[in-house]
Amino acid sequence: MAKEKIRKDTWQARHTCTHCEIPMEKKKIIIEGIEIRGWECSKCKETVLHSEDAQKMLFLNKLKRGIKVKIGELGQSLIIRFPKEVVDFYKIKKGEDLTLRAEDMKRIELVPA
Repeated sequence: MAKEKIRKDTWQARHTCTHCEIPMEKKKIIIEGIEIRGWECSKCKETVLHSEDAQKMLFLNKLKRGIKVKIGELGQSLIIRFPKEVVDFYKIKKGEDLTLRAEDMKRIELVPA
């Protein structure tokens, strides 16, 4: 029987400040309007971001700059192919409805239902 790998939750871990060597406190940090989990030293105010949240923040910044997607054809309709990282980030599922909304004459917005 194969052993199951138990994944530790980083958010439950204790962190020590590398400067002051005292335990850091959990804190929700707002960066560009997005709440990110992290830890802060009560003495020197050094901050450490939760690795998963930091990765999401980096990807969101990439999306804000724009990523290219492919347009395909299915019958007489055109389809948009989403990169896997977009699907995972927004938790989009096959068959799920999205709302297509006009921003203006040159931009559209897709909103998960």
